[in-house]
Amino acid sequence: MNNNIEISAVGVELNDETRDYIYKKIDGLRKFVDFKDENVSTDIRISRMVGQQRSGKVYRAEIGIIMSGKRIGARGDGSTVWEAIDLAKDAISKKISSYRGKRNSLFKKGSVKVKGFLKKFYR
Repeated sequence: MNNNIEISAVGVELNDETRDYIYKKIDGLRKFVDFKDENVSTDIRISRMVGQQRSGKVYRAEIGIIMSGKRIGARGDGSTVWEAIDLAKDAISKKISSYRGKRNSLFKKGSVKVKGFLKKFYR
């Protein structure tokens, strides 16, 4: 699973505990995405927002997944790195399930049209 996942950090120390937490959260997306497929790639970026802000939502996690030629991305802002990762994971899972639902409904719609077309010949 880890072959197609790239993790980068900007302004944040990426230790083993954080890396393991990210892999654990991304592992929950297996029901939506086949990470063993070489056409699927995942980019995760953890950053600390720069500027005058010292408290509040200062960490950002961005997750981008490329699958079936389409890029799906989401981000989460939180007061801790783990909160930002959780929010980004929840957002990306919603987007992926929405994308899959649209793709499946278009497939079914096309199947119904083909079936209707073929019925004309076999009556």
